[in-house]
Amino acid sequence: MNDEKDFNLRVISNQVRFGCGFRTLNGKKQYFAWHGYANRNDDYFTSSQITQNEYDQINTEYPKEICADRDSAEVFRQKYVDGHLIILEGWNKLPGRSIPKDSAAGIRGLSCVFPVPNILKTAEYYTGKLGFTAVGYLDCDEPHVCLYRDNVEIILLQANTDRIQTNRELYGYGYDAYLYTDNQEKLEKRFVSRDVKVVRPLAVTDYQNREFVIEDIDGRWLAFGLKQSAK
Repeated sequence: MNDEKDFNLRVISNQVRFGCGFRTLNGKKQYFAWHGYANRNDDYFTSSQITQNEYDQINTEYPKEICADRDSAEVFRQKYVDGHLIILEGWNKLPGRSIPKDSAAGIRGLSCVFPVPNILKTAEYYTGKLGFTAVGYLDCDEPHVCLYRDNVEIILLQANTDRIQTNRELYGYGYDAYLYTDNQEKLEKRFVSRDVKVVRPLAVTDYQNREFVIEDIDGRWLAFGLKQSAK
């Protein structure tokens, strides 16, 4: 089963997770497509049986790994998962392997942690201006608010100072967060319509990222972009 001829699991997109593969059961190859819905530290995967022709078609449509958005992932799911025989479904379960919940070898994601002067005011900015959803944990020993949008999480902490020092102030340059998206134009226009301060309009950098940069309510710079070759 570990031989490449007997088992293959391909990740087409790891940002919004879906892919395909095959495994050998009783001497016969079984081809499958899979799609995952993320829930913070876990993924709910659904895997469906597909034909070899569909498997070949997927590899033709997606010759390399991409950074897909949620809409693109839904197109894949509707085409190759929905309406097919479901062979495996569950939290962190994929054909041929089960992703352990507490695996020391696996990293599921990354959250930005922002200390802020006014946790409620900043949360209101991110929900009203940037389209995040806020979940508060203000009664905890360490009060915080978790902000969610798509596969991004930002954690706000109540700082013990009114002065927030950004990376560019402390170190001379550097964004405070980088959010990956291939919908730069649409996102920039939406932010501008909500009076978000854009400090660097959409452009291609000398490191070949197509990005724009905003300044949030606390002075932090957030970049939104993607390497051109990754589109």
